[in-house]
Amino acid sequence: MRRKAVTGGLIALLIVCTSGVKTGASEWSARARRVPIGEVVANGHVFLNGMAVTSGSTVFDGSAVRTSRGGSAILALRSGAGVIALLPESEARIREATHVWVIELARGTALIRARAATEVRAGRLHVRSLQGNFYRIAVNEEGIRVETLERPVTIRAEGREFTLAAERSLLLRTDGAQVESGAPPHTPQPRRTRRRAVIPALVMGALTVTLALTVARGERSKVVSPVAPQR
Repeated sequence: MRRKAVTGGLIALLIVCTSGVKTGASEWSARARRVPIGEVVANGHVFLNGMAVTSGSTVFDGSAVRTSRGGSAILALRSGAGVIALLPESEARIREATHVWVIELARGTALIRARAATEVRAGRLHVRSLQGNFYRIAVNEEGIRVETLERPVTIRAEGREFTLAAERSLLLRTDGAQVESGAPPHTPQPRRTRRRAVIPALVMGALTVTLALTVARGERSKVVSPVAPQR
């Protein structure tokens, strides 16, 4: 009787271990099957899920992209959906929700030019654009700054929701205060303010031209140096 009890216990333990192996294998398989969302163009030191990458590396849904000092990264979204630029010392996680590109910006500066709806989540501030748009988000010690370079965006912060008009800037300071700026229509802007808005536009314009062929390849792009997202 005792021998039967021991045998039964060993069988039960074997079943549990086998189940655990199958579960781990299925989780690994799911990670390996994650859908590519685009390709990265790297300038300087760029890291994908903690691993250094070069231009042409595939970015999978949920991947974290980080740039070092002096480095920058451009994510060309698949099927020509747009581009996301990360300036030096920036970090963001990019994923695709239901018909919305979601960028979780932990630090640094991101410029978004997309044809579809986008949402940037930076701490307690959420910025959403329901259509193709061009805008910039910066997270630093001053706070979180939003600049609309083309169309309005919807902002949700501190329990309220409002619209930031086109060609305006909003700073949500670390103390919770909100400072909005931007010249009224047909009012000349000071040279320094105008330069701050024009330079990102020129940078993104140049990057868009540079990436035109990459973006146009869309889903036909070859998968190079795939890095599975960490979970």
